[in-house]
Order: sequence, then C-alpha cells, then structure tokens
Amino acid sequence: MKKIIVGVFILAVFLSGCGGSSGKTKLTFWHAMADPKDKVLKELISGFEKQNPDIQIVPQYVGNYDILLQKLLASVAAGNSPDMSQVYENWTTRFIDEKSIVPFDKYFSKDPDREKDLADIYQVFIKNNSYDKTLWTFPFNKSIYVYYYNEALFKKEGLLPPKTVSEFLNVCTKLTKRDASGKTVRYGFGFRANIDIFAILLYMNKGRFFNEKETKSTFNDVAGRDTLQFITDMYNKYKVAVYTKDYMDGDFKEGRIAAFFSTSPHRSYIESDIGTKFPIGVAPLYTGKIRTAPIAGTNIAIFAKKGSSEAREEACYKFIKWLSNTENNVKWAMGTSYLPIRKSALLNPVMVEHLKKKPLDLVGINELENAVTDPRVKCWQEVRIYIGEALEKALLKKATPQEALDEAAKKVDALLVK
Repeated sequence: MKKIIVGVFILAVFLSGCGGSSGKTKLTFWHAMADPKDKVLKELISGFEKQNPDIQIVPQYVGNYDILLQKLLASVAAGNSPDMSQVYENWTTRFIDEKSIVPFDKYFSKDPDREKDLADIYQVFIKNNSYDKTLWTFPFNKSIYVYYYNEALFKKEGLLPPKTVSEFLNVCTKLTKRDASGKTVRYGFGFRANIDIFAILLYMNKGRFFNEKETKSTFNDVAGRDTLQFITDMYNKYKVAVYTKDYMDGDFKEGRIAAFFSTSPHRSYIESDIGTKFPIGVAPLYTGKIRTAPIAGTNIAIFAKKGSSEAREEACYKFIKWLSNTENNVKWAMGTSYLPIRKSALLNPVMVEHLKKKPLDLVGINELENAVTDPRVKCWQEVRIYIGEALEKALLKKATPQEALDEAAKKVDALLVK
C-alpha cells in the first residue's frame, strides 16, 4: 500500500514538473487577426508564456469581425464566453448592459503603474475605452484613416497630396483621364459605397452622428447633407470619383484610380500586392472645416464567467498589461502596421530605427493629435447599414442626399428608443 501511495505522489510531482494541467491557468483569447498579424500575435503570446509558465493563453482565430460578434453574443447567451476577446466600443456598450464583461479598472485602479500608464497611452484611446469614468476595456489593434496615392502619377502630373477641400477636388480632376471616346479610364479618387467615406468626410465637415447623449441622430443635419452632396457630386456632377462595394486595392493596382482613403495598417496589404509596380504614397487626410481623422480598430475585454475566480481575471489582466507594455507595443506596431498605443513606443530605439526606414508609418501616428472616434451606441452595426443604403440611394439618384439621410435617421431613431 505504501508503495502505491509513494508511486502516486511521484507521478503527481512528475506531471507538475512537466507542465501538466495542475496549477496552470488556461485562458482563451478570441480574435479576428488573420495572417500575417496572427503570426505576430502568437509570437507575443509565446513570449508571455515563457515569462509566466503558470499561465497558458489559447488564441482562437474565429473569422472576421462580424463572425466574432455573432460568436460572442451566442457564447454569452450560452454562458460559455471566452476569457478575453477583441471588441469594438459599441459591443462593449452592449456587454456592459448585459454584465458580460469585467471592468478593466477593477485591477487597473489598484495598479501602481496606473498614473504612469495613463500619461503614456494616447488619451483618445483611454477616453474611448472609458464609460462613466470607468475604463472597461483596453486598446489593442488601433488604426487611423490616411490618404493613399499613386506617387508616380502624382509626380508625372506635378501634383502633391491635397491639404484642403479645393486642392482635393483639383487633384481628383487633374488625375481623372478619359480616352478618345470619352470613356473614363482612370479616376482621381475611389471609395467604397459604405458608411466609411461618409463618416470620414462628415467628421472633417464638423458633423456628428448623434447628439451629445447619443439619444437622437444628427447626421441628417446641414453638415450631413452637405457631406453626402459632396460625395454624390464627386461621382455624378464632376465625374472624378468612382465607387465599389469591394476594396479599392485592385483598381489602385491596375491604375484605374489614383488615390483612396483607408486605414493605416492597410498599407501592408497594398505593398505586398503591388510590389514594385509603382511607389505608394501615404499622406494625412486633407483638412475640411476642421483637421481630423477617425480611428478604427478594437480593444480587449475580459469576460465575466459564472463562478469565475479573481485569479482568472487577474491572469487576464496580467496578460493584457504585458501585451501592451512599451517593448511589446513596439513589436506589435512594427509587425502589423497598427498604431502604437503608447507615446513611449516612439522613443524606443528599435522603433526609432524602424521609423527612419519607414517614415510613412509616422503619418498615421501624427494624425492622433486630432483623432476622432465613432459612436458607441449598441445599434451602431445597424446604423452603418442604414447610412450605407442612404449613400447608395443618393449616388444612384434614387433620392436626394437630404431625403436619403432623413429616411436613415428615422430608422436609426426608432432603434435608439428601444
């Protein structure tokens, strides 16, 4: 009997020493980072696990953001949510109401590095992750909209990236080319027929989607109408812009458009696709009534679990804090082209050398001084659809810009009162 007991004891010690399940905290992290970003994320996770052998991070790529949201909603309803996940701000609003996530401040408020971190992280990110003065989530893969252009075409025409509305229209006009039959073979600008182009220009036009309390839509006011009118004029009146429901990469590569707006990390996809066909230029968005650029990208939330221990939550917090420290933030920014969330990242010697070789990465970073964020209403997904529909109706002359926006606003306001 003694031999059996001793044998069991030795086996338990052996399993523990080999990293068995005993004593190890296992955390799932759902994300929508496809390769090559997924590879960078896994490398960082591997580094964390080496420093924290008692914690195992299990990253799970679940598809695009639409799929991620649906899976999160289903998992929360079923009571088997992941430990952590990427989330957009409007998702956070919903999860707060449902008491599905743990406020990041539960542990951050007791962190001795709190004040130092708050001073280091760009305030626009802190503000956008805070609800009623509580930091609920933590910034992760953040990006910002910039102006991409075919540098070879610009040089050939003696043009510079536009800095004002009039310069923008002038550049689009000069870069639009038609053949002998009058057919347009190249447009000065291209955009996707969704909310993104409207949002970018609305913010630059000093407009907003909702009132301050986000209880009523305002995107159909004068600023919104003028914004949509300008977009439709570019397409129908001046005929210097073209739209598609797909990404602009193919048209840009083949020279069918000279420029377009997209997020800062999108450059990695464009560069890999275009190669050395022509140099890609990156510039800040031109200045409308105000100088601004909208932020995109997600944050990380810690999900609440029935019967969960604080040890699990603390392990999640530890991972998120580690993932976002200056050194790892530099690795993430360099490996994915996402924005650094910390000012100290720009002082890191590795990042300094990187920016010397790739100064275009600074374009998006410099725009953070005037950045703006999207609304956080729970129905933002539906709002995006309704405004996308309004945009297309106006472009196809099925409604005036005012009529199209009024119809969308009516649908949105009905959602807001629910």
